Amino acid sequence: MKKLDIKVPATIKDCSPQQLSKWLFICDGNNELETLSSQLDFKVQVVSIFSNISKTKLYNASAIDINEPFAHLLSILSYTPKEPKGVVEYDGKKYIFDKTFEKKTTGQIIDLKLIKSVYEDPIKVMAILYIEEGMLYSESDENDNVLNPLKDRMKVFNNNFEGDEFLDVFAFFLNKYETLNHAMLILETARSQMKMKKTKQMIMKEKKEITIGTNGQKI
Repeated sequence: MKKLDIKVPATIKDCSPQQLSKWLFICDGNNELETLSSQLDFKVQVVSIFSNISKTKLYNASAIDINEPFAHLLSILSYTPKEPKGVVEYDGKKYIFDKTFEKKTTGQIIDLKLIKSVYEDPIKVMAILYIEEGMLYSESDENDNVLNPLKDRMKVFNNNFEGDEFLDVFAFFLNKYETLNHAMLILETARSQMKMKKTKQMIMKEKKEITIGTNGQKI
């Protein structure tokens, strides 16, 4: 049997947000992680995530080839999240994460709410939370041209965002996500109320214009 060369991240910092979010997803609400860790299929799944090698190819490897990288991954994934720094810097540009969620802009709240699963698009979540230093989210000029598009930050973060900072801010974010949901609920309620008020006004206007018979009796 040919030995498969399996390369996984050396430290938690080297792990990508995409890899870590997949790991968090399979662990979410799972109280049997210790039991799963002894199952070869689970080991293959985890090693596949962090090595970017398909499960099909890993099935052709020996159990020893799987156990070694899996044991290493468990040691670095035992990382305990701490208070996020809230600042990352790439190519000389700083990006700031405002930890005061109550101050998030309407655009940020709506865009976060539109993400179906934060586990599926972690880079987009980070690009919504971290904004260029000294700028607002989707800041625009006098012609309504967005000066710092979301897609530009996603492109920068995609190959740069460190794993430890991601875990720190992601844990912080999930704890505060309920606040965002509540804020979004308020926005949706206000929008529905405005729509109902407008509909009611239209109905009342139509009623006044409806007459019966020739005497102009109003309904």
